[in-house]
Amino acid sequence: MGSSSIKAALGEVISPGNVNILGLSQVVSVGLRKGNIVDIENTARSIDQCLNELERLTGIEIASALSGFSGISLTAVHNHAVIAVGNPNDEITEEDKQRVLQSARNIALPPDKIIVQVIERQYIVDGYDGVKDPVGMMGSRLEAEVVIIIAAAAAVQNLQRCSNRINLQLERLVYSPLLMAESVLMPAEKEMGVALVDMGGGTTEISLFEQGSLSSTAVLPIGGEYITRDLAIVLRTSIEEASRIKEEAGVASTTLARSDITVNVRNIQGNELKQVSQHVIAEIVGARVLEMVEMIQAELNQNTCIDNLPGGLVISGGGAQLTGIAEMMESYLNIPVRLGVPDNIKGLQREYNQPQNSVVLGCICYGANLIDLAATDNYQGMSNILARINYWLKDLFG
Repeated sequence: MGSSSIKAALGEVISPGNVNILGLSQVVSVGLRKGNIVDIENTARSIDQCLNELERLTGIEIASALSGFSGISLTAVHNHAVIAVGNPNDEITEEDKQRVLQSARNIALPPDKIIVQVIERQYIVDGYDGVKDPVGMMGSRLEAEVVIIIAAAAAVQNLQRCSNRINLQLERLVYSPLLMAESVLMPAEKEMGVALVDMGGGTTEISLFEQGSLSSTAVLPIGGEYITRDLAIVLRTSIEEASRIKEEAGVASTTLARSDITVNVRNIQGNELKQVSQHVIAEIVGARVLEMVEMIQAELNQNTCIDNLPGGLVISGGGAQLTGIAEMMESYLNIPVRLGVPDNIKGLQREYNQPQNSVVLGCICYGANLIDLAATDNYQGMSNILARINYWLKDLFG
């Protein structure tokens, strides 16, 4: 759910790692601003409209969903916890793992904040770090390093109220950059170090991945809608007309503009036409893009030296569709930059393989992984998974 659009997808798990996308729907987002719900009635109506369209496309009734969650209210906090293993002479159990995770999530929070997700970075067993899953290992001391995603409690409650109004069961909320990473990042990139930039309508989210997991994240209050507004103001036209101009002739810098291309622009009343060259459009668009890239650079340098990203930058989301933006960023930042599309989904139809679908299709990948995990576990393992999900839902929604 973004400031510009709400998307929904339905997928069928064929086999582990093999998902068939049955359908994808999209509606204009009404009621959200900078990723946050500002109008419950309109947001609920938009979600319902999107799901109804998906049901129409697939012929399948939808009663529950996994949802991405983002917005300027989110912050990320690092934490570390340590426990003594229940039986030092035995192997580390799932119960030990859950105990150390529970200890790691015990942080002091203001009354208006809530933990949305705890992301496991690594485990340390008797001083040996880099452990991805300690279950089954021998050891007497177990440590966990985690990233805790914190949101405004009201933002989560508003989303829950929207889903209640349309009788939709929210199975899980997942931090959106994790979903995007599922569909666009390669394992080698996440292991070596890469920055993932989600260029949305109202916000731009920057997430660093190192050693295979999320290490830091930040949200900038600027996105593609700002480019659209700039065009509307300077060209004295409507937002709808400015959006069309951006899609048809927008380029990330004046060096990409062609002298032989002009666009007909209607005034804000819609009754007069004037011709505007692509170079003029590029000047307007390029100025805002440069500002966004400078903000991204400053944010990256706060968390890590931008030169210490062997995987470079991967940009995705609706704003990444702007012609030439990857090339412009690569030239300005002097690091490799590529456009992220949901290539990690096998057999994906061409019409779905677009950067603006990275989060919603990553949501399908994430959900499929949960199903794979449950299907390959034994009965006790499945009970543990269900218990953890049940605990998470109770903790989040009361």
